[in-house]
Amino acid sequence: MKKLWVSLIVGLVISTTLYGSAEEKLLDSSNALKNMIRDSKIKIPQKVLEKAQAIAIFPGTIEISIFLGGKTGNGVMVVRRSDGSWSYPFFVKLGGAGLGFQLGVEKKDILMIFESTDSVKKLMNNKITLGVDASVAAGPAGDSAGRGSEVDFKSEVYTYTKTQGAFVGVSFDGSVMNHDYDENIELYGNNITPAQIIESDGLLSSYAIEDFLKAVQKLTSY
Repeated sequence: MKKLWVSLIVGLVISTTLYGSAEEKLLDSSNALKNMIRDSKIKIPQKVLEKAQAIAIFPGTIEISIFLGGKTGNGVMVVRRSDGSWSYPFFVKLGGAGLGFQLGVEKKDILMIFESTDSVKKLMNNKITLGVDASVAAGPAGDSAGRGSEVDFKSEVYTYTKTQGAFVGVSFDGSVMNHDYDENIELYGNNITPAQIIESDGLLSSYAIEDFLKAVQKLTSY
């Protein structure tokens, strides 16, 4: 009975994250990023933002925990180009399993800041496993972060979460990120890869794309 109940929950929460057009999902990502920027508890140190090579946001990511937990989410990513500008956004997916000790479902917005070009290159090749292909840690936050604190700023990926549930703390070790080719094709209208999106300057834009890039600029305006 418990297994059936969990299956019904999984079907419900996954269906809410999969429906909607690419434009709608991009707007959801913009809103999640704006909410994080406005949250006074999530104040990302300038040192982290200065080194940022890529930024990914996963709005409404679902975490299910019943002794063995799992995460699933669809998100949007941008990469810093060689001239310092941000690329057009492209879609990525997050999935993985981890240990859990409670029964429940939690919804959270997840922000990931990639600090190394190596980790970004690995993702561009197809996928990246956090904690294996790139070190991952909860991101430092607040005015005191980096000023006499124990933060060493050596992680390749920093994560920030805005939770809409009862659980506290998230482990991303073992989580896998990869490309969402179908959503990228829907957004840009042709068979395009993330590498091509990053390198391109002439893609068709839209309100959703511009809105997301403005949110990224606001986040990184240190």
